[in-house]
Amino acid sequence: MTMTSLKTLAAGAAFTAMTTSGAMAEGFDLSGKSVTIGTAQAQVLNIGTLRMIEMLESWGADVSRVELPSISGLEAIIADRIDVASRSSDEILIGQARGVDVVAIGAPISTMHYAVVSTPGTDTIADLKGKSIGTSGPGGFNGMLFRYMLKQNGLEPEVDVAIVPVGGSSERAAAILAGQVNATVIFIDNWLALEAQGANAQLLGYVADIVPGLSSRAIFAEREYIEANEDLAVAMACANLEANHWIGSSKEDFVSYTMDNVRGANEEAVGKFYDVAMQINMFPTDPAALLDTAGYQGLADLLYDGGELDKQLEASSFVDRSYLERAAEMGCGTGAMQG
Repeated sequence: MTMTSLKTLAAGAAFTAMTTSGAMAEGFDLSGKSVTIGTAQAQVLNIGTLRMIEMLESWGADVSRVELPSISGLEAIIADRIDVASRSSDEILIGQARGVDVVAIGAPISTMHYAVVSTPGTDTIADLKGKSIGTSGPGGFNGMLFRYMLKQNGLEPEVDVAIVPVGGSSERAAAILAGQVNATVIFIDNWLALEAQGANAQLLGYVADIVPGLSSRAIFAEREYIEANEDLAVAMACANLEANHWIGSSKEDFVSYTMDNVRGANEEAVGKFYDVAMQINMFPTDPAALLDTAGYQGLADLLYDGGELDKQLEASSFVDRSYLERAAEMGCGTGAMQG
């Protein structure tokens, strides 16, 4: 695990949040506040998180971003290594099933970020009978998701279709290139990079279209922490909305920022990712679309049906949209807070 300490960009700058009727919010005074946020490594999928952190800092917070390459955000919260996670939504469900009361208050992306890709000749999921798919390994969400899609197409995993553990999204993309497997699920940006390279692979579809309505990633923390730091929770919700507004406002700025912050990013692929993200509404500024309780319920049901959860969960008990709604009432999500 590596830590990048992100120091305050505007130390001592005080912004006053105006919540009177009809008033627009101009910012927050987070002077003296500190928070440790756990994320994945810098990638196109968490550009919104990076922007959110910068905004919190501009309001006076001292933010430390901790990259979590080998453990989940849930595990890092349990170990008291971070306060807040910006990670996969299924970690919340796993935590709830284990008795860890973690709650979603925002989302860096609001639709599934996966693409289903295959080798030439495999033109539909149903064509995978007698063939193989690549997954990250036992217990991985991508594998469970693909198993679900196979069953939806009348195929029995490990009977009709071989399951090959390969590794992370980049490794799975490489396995397609090498012909090691016939299909896999990878991040959308990995697919677009393959396409930009002219790789001998094809897109079967985006998971957001094949299995619509599932939650993907979330900003979450233990309920006790959120309730003890409500001003910070509202500020994070505001920054989440504002980051999404910024993303939706300029493709040029998104691509430029990504190229500056994501090592090895391909400019053409980033531009295509932006177009797909806008198409599937990945970065909404409406609180109800940004943090959709139904999307978490769908994910909980899928995990339960797949045997990953030993009990059914009620999403409304761990999805709290109130902070986003309060922030939206203050004008967040319109660009008003970005100066």
